[in-house]
Amino acid sequence: MKHRSGRVRLAGRLATARALGRPYTLSHLITSRCNARCETCLWRDGTSEEADAQTIAWLYREAARAGFAQLVVWGGEPLLRDDLGDVLAVAKRVGLYTTLISNGWLMAARWPELRGNVDALILSVDDVGVAHDRLRAMPGLYGRVGEFALSLQADPLAPLLLLNTVLSRQNLGALSRVAVVAKSWRAGLFFCPMETGQMQSTGFVESLSHLALTPEELSAAAREARRLGGEGYPILATGAYLDLLENDPGLAGYRCRAPHSLMTVGADGAVRDCRRHDQPIANVMELRASGQALSEALALPRRRELLAEADSCSACNNPDVIELSWLWDLRPVMLKKFVRLAAH
Repeated sequence: MKHRSGRVRLAGRLATARALGRPYTLSHLITSRCNARCETCLWRDGTSEEADAQTIAWLYREAARAGFAQLVVWGGEPLLRDDLGDVLAVAKRVGLYTTLISNGWLMAARWPELRGNVDALILSVDDVGVAHDRLRAMPGLYGRVGEFALSLQADPLAPLLLLNTVLSRQNLGALSRVAVVAKSWRAGLFFCPMETGQMQSTGFVESLSHLALTPEELSAAAREARRLGGEGYPILATGAYLDLLENDPGLAGYRCRAPHSLMTVGADGAVRDCRRHDQPIANVMELRASGQALSEALALPRRRELLAEADSCSACNNPDVIELSWLWDLRPVMLKKFVRLAAH
C-alpha cells in the first residue's frame, strides 16, 4: 500500500509538470567518487568539487518549488556522502519521490539513517556471485547486496526494490542469471546497454566502445529479455523498447525528449547540457549565491536551444532516456506501464 500511494502521488505530480511543460525528474549525481572500479563506468571521477549539504538541500527545495516530481540520486556512489541521510530527509519533507541508486556495499550500515526517506532503491547488479565482484573489483560485494536485499522483505518501510544490469562484453549472458536473482529478491529488473561515450561541444567522444556488445548481441539480449518476461521474470522494459533494441540495436530510431522531461545536475553543481557535457547550462551553487531560483535555469536561452536540438539526437542508448521520451510524448505504452506500476 505504501508503494502504491507513493506512486499515485507521483503520477499526479508528473501530470501537473507535463501540463506545465516543466521537467518532472531531477537527476542528481551527488558525488563522482566511487569505491568500485568498474571498467564500463563513464561517471567516476573523484576530483570534481562537490556541492555542500546546504546547497543540495536548497536544490531539492527549489526542485519541489519548480514542480519537479521525482528525484534520482546517483553518482559515483552516493553512500560515500556522509550527509546523504540529511539531504534525503529534505527531499522527503518537500514531497519529492526519491529514487536512490547504489552499488550496495555500504547499504546495510547506512540504511538506518536512510530508511523511510527512499521511495525506490536501485541496486546495481551486473552478474551473480564472484563474477559480479570481479566486475566491480570489490570482493564480497555480491554477498553484501544479497543479504541486504533479502532483509528488506521483512521491513514495513522497505522501498520499492529494483536491480539494474549494464550489458557489456564483460558479462555476456548475465541477464538470465540476474533475472533469477531479481525474482528471488522480489525486485524488478532494469537492464541497459553500456554507454560508450559522451556528447561534447566537439561531437560524440567515444572512450569505451571496445567493451560494448555488438549489434547482433544486443538484438539477442532483447529477445532474451522478452523470453524472460514471458516466463514470469520481473523484466521492466516495455515491449516497445525491446522491439526497438532488437530491430534497431543502434537505438537511432527514437525522438529524444529527455531534456524536456529531466534536468541533470552534477556533483559540482553543474546543470548538465546533454549535448555539450563540457559546457554546463548553469551552476546551482552560482544560482543560490546570486539569489536566483532553480526555475530560472529552465528559461535560459541555451536550454531552449537544447530542447530543439534533442529532437534530432539519438546519441544516448540508455533505456531511461528513451522511455522518458516516450512518456513525455504521452505514448500509450508508457501510460500503460505507469498505471501498471502505480497499481502494483
